[in-house]
Amino acid sequence: MARRYPRARTHGAGLAWSVAALVLVFVLAPLAVVVMMSFSTSEFVRFPPPGYGLEWFRNFLGRDDWTGAALRSVKIGAIVTVLAVAIGVPGALSLAALPRRLGAAAAALTTLPILMPPIVLALAMYMSFTRYGLAGTELGIVLGHLCLALPFVLLTTLATLRGIDPNLARAAQTLGAGRARVAFTVTIPLAMPGILAGAVLAFLTSFDELLIALFVGNSTTRTLPRRMWEGIRSEFDPTVAAASTVVVGATVVIGLVFLIARSAWKARAS
Repeated sequence: MARRYPRARTHGAGLAWSVAALVLVFVLAPLAVVVMMSFSTSEFVRFPPPGYGLEWFRNFLGRDDWTGAALRSVKIGAIVTVLAVAIGVPGALSLAALPRRLGAAAAALTTLPILMPPIVLALAMYMSFTRYGLAGTELGIVLGHLCLALPFVLLTTLATLRGIDPNLARAAQTLGAGRARVAFTVTIPLAMPGILAGAVLAFLTSFDELLIALFVGNSTTRTLPRRMWEGIRSEFDPTVAAASTVVVGATVVIGLVFLIARSAWKARAS
């Protein structure tokens, strides 16, 4: 009987690796198709491509409608990230100070914007922003994206705060540090991995959002997802695939930068 255990463990590990590989193929195969089509030499979206080249990337970078939309998405995403961190971190600190059950209930309420169907949220924003003259403006898009991005910063920061030993803050207070100094010198530095994770999720949420850009924005405040949606409807040439590849590449780069920054911060903190 003792000889069967290593064999069973080997089979179990092999099954786990096989399932993981199948899941990765299922998730990444569509992205691989899009990336291959972005290098196509065909004038239409075809798979497999008849040849490979950089023509559609040059078309993407050489047209103001595409580059303008991409730069606007980056600008809006950066503004939303700064606002989400500026509001979400103090909010998480406040929720962490509440009794656990009350804080958990309040945190659950903050998840409603990301749990609600996006079409309902976008329609509600359109009706509200039209009343106050914010529809068709970048400010309206920023506020709409902030509603979706803020919960990510708040929840990731709150989860990190709950994992911090409260005795560290108490020790700082017994040494004469006030609440503000404890927050900026002890609590926030220890919670920085969660804050960075929330900031990355906030930026990607804003950068990728389409429905709010469709309902709240217009042709003069066009974001990259809206421009891609318009390209699929009216053109559907491989420029859309090239834009998708740029978005995928930017997402991978942002993820790698976040992992490096988090590792560096943990090494510094330790």
